[in-house]
This record gives sequence, C-alpha cells and structure tokens, in this order.
Amino acid sequence: MDFLEIMRNRKSCRSYAPDKTVSRDDLIKIVEAGRLTPSGCNSQPWKFIVVDSPEAKTKLCEALVLSNGSTGSPWRHQVSAFIILVEQKAKVMQGVLDYYHDSQRFAPGDIGAACMNMCHEAFCLGLDTCIIGMSEQSKMEEFFGIPHGATVRMVLAIGYAANPDAPVNKVRKPLDEVCSFNFWK
Repeated sequence: MDFLEIMRNRKSCRSYAPDKTVSRDDLIKIVEAGRLTPSGCNSQPWKFIVVDSPEAKTKLCEALVLSNGSTGSPWRHQVSAFIILVEQKAKVMQGVLDYYHDSQRFAPGDIGAACMNMCHEAFCLGLDTCIIGMSEQSKMEEFFGIPHGATVRMVLAIGYAANPDAPVNKVRKPLDEVCSFNFWK
C-alpha cells in the first residue's frame, strides 16, 4: 500500500473492541516510529509513556477528564493501550534561540509529527488510533510521575475498531483551497 493510500484509509477511531489487546511488540514498533521522527535541530523534544496495564489505564482514563468534567474521549474505557506524548526541553542551535528567543519553537510540531508517524505505523499493523488533545495536566503529573513543566501535548489511543468495516468518510477541503504555488492565493 502506498503512503497516500494509507492516508486515505486511516481514520480516527472512537469505538474500540475492548476484548482485543495490542501486543507489547506492536506497541514498541509504534513507539519506534515516533522515535525515528525528524525534529527541529534534531532536538527530539519528547518522552513517550506507554500505558497498557489495567491499573495505569484506569488512572489515565481519569486524567482524560478535565476538572470541569469535560472530556474529548467518552469511549476511553474501551481502548487497549495509550501512549502519552510529553514535551521535553528542546536543545536547539544557538542561532534558532537567538532569533526566536524560544527553545520550544518547533517542539509542538515535532511532537505532532511523531504522533502521526505512530498513527501510520499502527495502521500498517492493522490497528486503529485516535489522537486525544484533552487531559488534566496535574493528574498526568501525579499519576505518571511527569515532572512539573513537562507538558502533556497529546495522548494516542490504540486498539482495534469495534466495527473495522465501517466506511472511511474523510471530509477534507479541496486541494486548490489549501495549496497554491509560489504565492498566497
């Protein structure tokens, strides 16, 4: 399958088969795809925490509910495993720091790229994923030993779709609306 075919067929899954587990071997392959991701100044500003034990998953499911009761993942209890993507202090070239005055300038994009590489590897392994952007930082720090100041950027849910034959209905803007050549149009 070529890469554009993967992109056309990969979908965000929000309904998982809770009785099917993801193997540690597959989780390691998925993390490896994230680890190999390019990053600005090769800073690799990430730490990946794999959550697959029942106890840790229970804690994570609690941390995916904000203090006001909101959650972006009401289906979280069905998920076989998660990967927490944490932003770490980036070490960038002095010229980047001098210009932007911010060593973290590229870090959120780098972490997003690592997460998408993980999604693509999971898809190639026959697994389904969903990127979760909402979590309670203080609970993440408490439950998973994340140091204060290391920001949880996202959580990747990984498992098997409850309905794997559901059609993929991608709604995307047309190419000419998102792309122009040589000048903004």
